Amino acid sequence: MKRYSHKPEDLTKLFGQSSLATMQQQYELVRKLNSELCHILQLEQLSFCQVSSINAGRAVILCQSPGWANRLKMQRDAILDNFRQKILPDLAGIDIEVSPHGQIARPAAKTTVKTAAETPNKALSAKARAALTEALEHSDDKVKQALARLLAK
Repeated sequence: MKRYSHKPEDLTKLFGQSSLATMQQQYELVRKLNSELCHILQLEQLSFCQVSSINAGRAVILCQSPGWANRLKMQRDAILDNFRQKILPDLAGIDIEVSPHGQIARPAAKTTVKTAAETPNKALSAKARAALTEALEHSDDKVKQALARLLAK
């Protein structure tokens, strides 16, 4: 029987090098830049522009229209200075672009757990309904009640 010559590696080290961790760091950085941009522009919510990504050390801001892009271009230096002071000191610059269709993805506020009443009502397939009915026959009381509610929908 062959023995392993490798020692187990620390999970935090493995997860720290994954692409998921880098994407999460990138998302968090973009979120912070968006909140700072909202503060700089003295708005409650960004509705006409947003920081969409960071490419090659430059923040990319997408705008709904050319008018808003011009307004932000006039404030580019102030925005860049604030970003460098508060969030990302090694930020090389800011690119301000107009969204191709005039739409920008709205930043998600806080995700909330939907209650059963808010979730869309989807019909069960015949196969799923048959499986639930069979499970209902062989279950205890609490499970029977839950399965009965599912079948009632």
